[in-house]
Amino acid sequence: MTTQELENNNKLAYKFIRGSVLYNTNIDTSDTDYGGVYILPNEKLLGLPHFYQDQVSDEKHDTTYYEFNRWVELLMKANPNALESLFAPKDKVIGDVHPAVQLIIDNRDMFLTKECFKSLSGYAYTQIQRCRGLNKKCVQPIIEKKDVLDFCYTFKGQGSQSMKDFLKEYGLNQKYCGLVNIPNMKDVYGVYYDYAAFLYFEENIDSELRKSIIRNFVIEYGEEWFEENIQKRINNKEFFGYSGIVHPEGKSNEVRLSSIPKGEMPICFMTYNQNGYESHCRKYKEYQEWVEKRNPARYESNLKSNYDVKNVAHCVRLLHMGKELAEGKGFNVVRTWDREMILDIRNHKYEYEEIIEYVEKVFAEMKELAEKCDLPETADIQKVNDLILKARKLI
Repeated sequence: MTTQELENNNKLAYKFIRGSVLYNTNIDTSDTDYGGVYILPNEKLLGLPHFYQDQVSDEKHDTTYYEFNRWVELLMKANPNALESLFAPKDKVIGDVHPAVQLIIDNRDMFLTKECFKSLSGYAYTQIQRCRGLNKKCVQPIIEKKDVLDFCYTFKGQGSQSMKDFLKEYGLNQKYCGLVNIPNMKDVYGVYYDYAAFLYFEENIDSELRKSIIRNFVIEYGEEWFEENIQKRINNKEFFGYSGIVHPEGKSNEVRLSSIPKGEMPICFMTYNQNGYESHCRKYKEYQEWVEKRNPARYESNLKSNYDVKNVAHCVRLLHMGKELAEGKGFNVVRTWDREMILDIRNHKYEYEEIIEYVEKVFAEMKELAEKCDLPETADIQKVNDLILKARKLI
């Protein structure tokens, strides 16, 4: 069953305009969204099996219709999307309203409880979380995917140095490194280097670097030691076969261990932040998926303020509605006094920090008022059930 089938077969019991057009906060580029209720015959709800569609939406979720029972369940939970259907003005209602739905609308105050504050603030929080997510994506885009070596560090003085910088500083290549675990030290490794393999295979390395490496060995251990331990292995092509620090094709999120010949000395000690690397990979994947799915026009627009203005506009609207309800002013879906502010938000006239501060202020005010208001904690289940039974008789 699709939204189109419900509309074409006259199965809708109620249809109204929702979204920014309903809220009176639409702009030139706003779409018109629709919501409503459909009623299934009793034989669809009774008997076995009794599975049925309790919600139907189009592909873009611009249009969403709820089955009657599901609609009432959402009203009981103070779902903001369901509640707004009860308070849509007549000029936003399309066509006739089924008597069963009208009965629920006529008793709409039954669903105004303190649960509304939880749902409104919850939805508002979701919007601000999305906003913060976009702010981070705008300010700190994860364009480059790092590799394991970016999360490896060696000790230097009282601090640390990335292994990439260390290797670059000494003109070394990670693939000639061998790692071993250091006992009783989590994620700490001894790093060894096969200089014979490096000098043999890297024929194109800078001649000055080659001379410097050889000179340092001669100064440190003597020319005889160099001839016996390095040059002889080069001549005989006897290499240690170290595995390197990371997989050459980046196919693993772990560092590679090697067997180290007895008597070899480490060139340094290294730590690996595997949790940090895995977290980066998740965030990079999420960012790329977001880039693929994002609305290009909306993204370019939001770059002006580095946050999603539509999410923030929804957040402010929901909190204002909650505060009004706590003040005894009813559930007002059509925005009037705050319309200009909401439009200013959508037009990028507020800085990110400024609007976050305002949201936190209004949330605190709503919370304080909600605790003092005289609305019931929850809807009266018995009264709602009686209302549903009465409505069912009209179907």
